[in-house]
Amino acid sequence: MTKKDPNFLSFLGAPAQRALLHELGITKLEDLSRYTKKDLLRLHGFGPSSLPKLETELLKFGIQLKE
Repeated sequence: MTKKDPNFLSFLGAPAQRALLHELGITKLEDLSRYTKKDLLRLHGFGPSSLPKLETELLKFGIQLKE
């Protein structure tokens, strides 16, 4: 999987994917660097179990969430 893969959020559950795609307009992993953990946890459908999966995937590409 690359950062530009159209299924780049497939490692997350459907509710978390929808939250990122539709509520934040995330189109690539790099977009997530603009958001904090708190920002993401405020989204309907994005729960605490999604964060470790997301952070693991971001680290593969050297991307971090905003502090």
